[in-house]
Amino acid sequence: METKDRKKHRKKNSGPKAEKKKKRHLQDLQLGDKDAGKRNLKAFAVQSAVRMARSFHRSQDLKTEKCHIPVVDRTPLEPLPIAAVRTLIQCLIRNFTRQKLTEIRSPVTIVSGKKRRLAIIECGCDINMMVDLAKAADLVLMLIDASFGFEMETFEFLNIFQVHGFPKIMGVLTHLDSFKHNKQLKKTKKQLKHSFWTEVSRVGREIIVRN
Repeated sequence: METKDRKKHRKKNSGPKAEKKKKRHLQDLQLGDKDAGKRNLKAFAVQSAVRMARSFHRSQDLKTEKCHIPVVDRTPLEPLPIAAVRTLIQCLIRNFTRQKLTEIRSPVTIVSGKKRRLAIIECGCDINMMVDLAKAADLVLMLIDASFGFEMETFEFLNIFQVHGFPKIMGVLTHLDSFKHNKQLKKTKKQLKHSFWTEVSRVGREIIVRN
């Protein structure tokens, strides 16, 4: 007669009773949980690589949420010269069209009559732009900061205009409200007028004085 092998008794490895037995065994050996992990490395090894990867990603996400990237201050050390060019263009557009334009992104064309159109172009401190406008412009409005005086860019602009056609030029003085005394204001006006006239000669001896 063939005898069948009976199943052996399997001890419980999980559950409250098994945990109690483990604690008793560790107490008998006078070892803690950490020491037991050091003794038996294979028993405390990684059981699931996927679970470990997920837990690692989660911990890294929680760490990076607390981090803040420092904002870089990109403001220039020397600010651009204030000349109120945009304000003048907005006022000209409002004068002809009775409409308010908040942002100016490109050259603006205005219909001022039945057979007349005006194209207003803002010129920056770029030499290439200055040369292009010197060839195409009919009338140039030069904004000059009265509190500072003539800058290097204005003289460069005038010299470029002398080479390329020299259209009509009108100088506009701004920031006159910064002067507190009328005597000083009149003196600066006179000096700026004469220096402007010597540079421009007879072609554009016109200067507009406004606050």
